Amino acid sequence: MSSTAAIDAHATFSDLLRGWRKTVGISQLELAGRCGSSQRHISFLESGRSSPSRPMIVSLSEALGVPLDRRNELMLAAGFAPTYHRRDLDDPALQPVRQAIAHIISANEPYPAVVFDWRHDVIDMNAPALRLMLLLFDVVPPDGLPAIAGNTLQGMFFPGGYADKIVNWEQTASTMLRRLRAEVVAAGKPPEGVALLDELAACPCAPRNWRQCTDVDLNQPLMAIELALRDHAIRLFSTLTTLGAPIDATLQHIRIESFFPADEAAREFFGNPPTPS
Repeated sequence: MSSTAAIDAHATFSDLLRGWRKTVGISQLELAGRCGSSQRHISFLESGRSSPSRPMIVSLSEALGVPLDRRNELMLAAGFAPTYHRRDLDDPALQPVRQAIAHIISANEPYPAVVFDWRHDVIDMNAPALRLMLLLFDVVPPDGLPAIAGNTLQGMFFPGGYADKIVNWEQTASTMLRRLRAEVVAAGKPPEGVALLDELAACPCAPRNWRQCTDVDLNQPLMAIELALRDHAIRLFSTLTTLGAPIDATLQHIRIESFFPADEAAREFFGNPPTPS
């Protein structure tokens, strides 16, 4: 899994700290209150008149919600070695996490569940999710799936995707783009994340007014995705699961999206799913 952004070896700590504070949108005084410091000390850190200790960097990062891999950038800029590891998910140390993820997506059956990273590259999925994907792309064997099926966003937006099977496309696509934008902002607007958002927003099928929240039925408790699959019309809603208190940078970006029926038609559909043909 790639990092959300390449570390800038030439960035100064003061510039990075000031950039993160402005991204979060808080004052020096509020930041000082969040990390138990003084506004004077925050001002000195941002001007380069003072140098931070390692614990201070951790405290500032926590206060600003800096992702773990970007905290390494702050550490390096201040002259410290990187603190947070980025392991591959198949690393033996992460076996308990893999087991937990497998349990979660298996327990969601007969409904779909998909595991993906910050770029929305698919890491794993359960059997119902695979069956649904085969129907969405109108293919039978899994090896017939196009490359874009390996990314939840590309599969929706790119040519050859399944945008035409999403009945409420404007709502769904706009919601996904706004969610990605929030994730990119929370990650400090890394160039790779900004580029991904721009790429998707430039797709021909992307709603032009995706930044605006329009045509939402406020009488409903949540927004559902409406799918037209052959002679089936179903509605689904989803939940997102993250790993609590991650210390490994890889784990911080893992998401598990679990889908559930929003109507009786969807419940029956997954109770007796059609065979892809």
